[in-house]
Amino acid sequence: MLATAPWCCLQPLVIVIVIACSCAARAATPSRASRHDKAAQGSSSREARDEAMRAIPYSQLDRDARIKVGAVLANTTIFRRLPVELIECDANLFVFLIEHPDLVVSIWEALGVSEVELHRTSDDKYDASDKAGTRGHIEYLYQGPQTHLVYADGTYTGSLMSRPVRGRCVLLMRSSYGKTRDGRPVVRCGVDAFLHLENVGVGVLAKTFQPLVTTAADHNFHETVAFLASVHQAASANYAGMQRLTEKLANVNDEQRQEFSDLTTQVAVRAALAQATQSRQTTGSAQRPSTAGRSQQRYRKR
Repeated sequence: MLATAPWCCLQPLVIVIVIACSCAARAATPSRASRHDKAAQGSSSREARDEAMRAIPYSQLDRDARIKVGAVLANTTIFRRLPVELIECDANLFVFLIEHPDLVVSIWEALGVSEVELHRTSDDKYDASDKAGTRGHIEYLYQGPQTHLVYADGTYTGSLMSRPVRGRCVLLMRSSYGKTRDGRPVVRCGVDAFLHLENVGVGVLAKTFQPLVTTAADHNFHETVAFLASVHQAASANYAGMQRLTEKLANVNDEQRQEFSDLTTQVAVRAALAQATQSRQTTGSAQRPSTAGRSQQRYRKR
């Protein structure tokens, strides 16, 4: 129902970035479910960084959140604007999945495609682990239909580095919603990532983490957004299977489970109505005689 591919190879601290986007790690789906917006490819330019900083909703943040954001932005080691993605997905379902990363991880667990752990510790706060040396804390600082601001900090301990590396990041996700000419819902979304790394020398940064973040993060954001599109597709095409999957989700409270079930039901109903309308239109068109046929009928009557 939700197709998966072999694991994407995520490296330490990139996982913190991807998890904090609400799409925690390695699950991959067919690339045709999502495509890069050709008008907005990934960038690490100063212009993109300045624009992203201006777009952060500072006036909506409390003092503690502004301090966290300011500390990362004042000491950014790596900035990356990930390639904008365009997917087919119901807007309400998309926002729900973005704002409930623990439910997304529960779906992966039910499908057996991820070992990432993500636990809600309080409203809008989570603990995360990739079981490979990276542990992190995630906090949603601001949530709106078109803007999500996330703060994450994490530590990597493993063979890649001689000593633990600590990282903090601020992620600004912006989304817009629309419909295709034939009425299908689409979402356009992109993420600006500000990352500060501690205990990383200039040489290691240039050779390891810079290409790691810019390449792996681009690819994995593409794949994880495609996964969200596949949830919409599954709800549209296999309602019964989606409801069975919903019942299997672990570490999800009843309220979240019910809301997810309601949203996928709405997607299924709209898909069924659209299919019925298209079928009626096709049948009606086939039953109407062509202009040439009507002309021949009039000629024979004469």
